[in-house]
Amino acid sequence: MGNNNEKQPNARSRGRRRLAAIILLVFVLAGITVAYYFWHRAQIYISTDDAYVHGHIHVISSRVSATVVAVLVDDNQLIESGQLLAKLDAAPFEVAVRDAEAALELAKNEVAQMRAAVDAAEARLAQMKANLKQADLDLDRAKSLAQEGVAPQDALDRALTNREATAAAVKTAVEELRRARAALGDVPDGATHPLVLKREAELDDARLNLSYTEIFSPARGHITRKTVEVGNRIQPGQPLMMVVPLDDLWIIANYKETQLKRVSPSQPVEIEVDTYPGLKLKGRVESIMAGTGAVFSLFPPENATGNFVKVVQRIPVKIVLEESANPSRVLRVGMSVIPTIDTTVNQATPSSGNRE
Repeated sequence: MGNNNEKQPNARSRGRRRLAAIILLVFVLAGITVAYYFWHRAQIYISTDDAYVHGHIHVISSRVSATVVAVLVDDNQLIESGQLLAKLDAAPFEVAVRDAEAALELAKNEVAQMRAAVDAAEARLAQMKANLKQADLDLDRAKSLAQEGVAPQDALDRALTNREATAAAVKTAVEELRRARAALGDVPDGATHPLVLKREAELDDARLNLSYTEIFSPARGHITRKTVEVGNRIQPGQPLMMVVPLDDLWIIANYKETQLKRVSPSQPVEIEVDTYPGLKLKGRVESIMAGTGAVFSLFPPENATGNFVKVVQRIPVKIVLEESANPSRVLRVGMSVIPTIDTTVNQATPSSGNRE
């Protein structure tokens, strides 16, 4: 009886151990299955938390040096494309326009005087040539009369002197015409004189500067980083404010180079936004940058010098949002996001031409 009682606890103990082993095996197999599932999912669905929202940022600045007389917008205000943002003091530029207009009229008068001088010189030359022709005829006649003994010698001398004086006058008229044409320049008939063109260009420049006294928005968006106030004296190129459109945003995700084996353009992307837990947006891969982020940094690595330590590089991937992904404009430039690329779609290795 004692042996039977000892065998029963041993059997129960072995049964419990066997059951514990089976349970442990089940947990191990389940753990391996779950681990494999997540590993396999990580190979198919590529994700990173090194990703941020990007967008166009229009820096608003002045093209002229002037004093601000009005600022018509405020920070975070939504504005439309072409909306007036600020006004500058236009008085000095209006004066410059009137001065340029007066200079243009003076130039036109000066050119008209030069053309009149050319016409007068041409007329004088024609008159001198006619006088020379008459002087030649008078000299020939005086010579004939002198040879026949009809006219005295002094008449021949006067005719010869008159002919020489007229020839000299012709030379003077030719030189005057040359100087008049040189002053006018080699301008074809009907063409605008360079002096007038110069004054017209100065007038256009003055009018252009006057138009710059009103600063307009280049795009629809929100005002941010406004630093200008009424009374400020601003310089050309000085940033006054920024316009950030929220209609055209994209994601720059810095994936590890080891993650991009099966990533190609047009693959769908699911985007989680840190600011809005539970919000998931849809997008797609547009392109892959032509180099790693380190290559385009201010101080790119020089791996050929010193001790080399291999570091996994990150390559920026541009992800564009679907048209209906951000209808309420909840995203802001610079927000952190977590994009997940579904590589089961279009798994063919993209050509080098597609990886732009």
